[in-house]
Amino acid sequence: MSTGTLDREPGEVLLELADVTRTVLLPDDEELHILRGVTLRVSAGDHVAIVGRSGCGKSTLLNLLGLLDVPTSGRLDFAGRPVSSLRSNARARLRGASVGFVFQQFNLLPGRTALENVAMPLLYARGRDFWRRNELAMEMLDRVGLAGRADTAQHMLSGGEQQRVAIARALVRRPRLILADEPTGALDVETGLHVMELLESVAAESGAALVAITHDPNVAARARTRYALDQGVLAPAATAAVVGA
Repeated sequence: MSTGTLDREPGEVLLELADVTRTVLLPDDEELHILRGVTLRVSAGDHVAIVGRSGCGKSTLLNLLGLLDVPTSGRLDFAGRPVSSLRSNARARLRGASVGFVFQQFNLLPGRTALENVAMPLLYARGRDFWRRNELAMEMLDRVGLAGRADTAQHMLSGGEQQRVAIARALVRRPRLILADEPTGALDVETGLHVMELLESVAAESGAALVAITHDPNVAARARTRYALDQGVLAPAATAAVVGA
């Protein structure tokens, strides 16, 4: 399955943050410092977990990792390219081709079938991927065990099925980076375990990096590298208290 992205090599540095900060200006002109000097390196094939309680800056960090936003200061590189130097449309193209998002709330398109939801990202693809979008979407639905539910509308799918459709949609373009935002937060324990096993399996097969942002220590424990985010400061979990929700 071709996506037009660069071939990935094991150990290739995919994402690098150096002393990254994110600050927003409040209505009273006071500065709110959300991220404070974050340094992080993620290579192809890595499985990383970032754990923190609500309000610690996880969503802001996710937006930076997913190329939805740029730092206030510091350096953020994606595959060696400085993200801050890219215009918003170039950043959007890079994000669409290289990053897959898996959200806690699924964010499926209402009234659309499982197949239509998975094929949606390929509407922005070029060449063969665009013309083969339904075929590629069906292949990914089969990969997540839902080929038989392809024509089922979103509202007729169970929670676990909707999460698997969301995963298939995130992976249909074979992204280099998979960002999972609280991927098991809306699921029971058994379904959540199956979701993580599926994400890990597909990431390993494609050589993609998997970054899970979570407050669940069980999800974090599955990662090879773990970090804790507390009050905007990121530190290795081995030297920082991993805080719960």
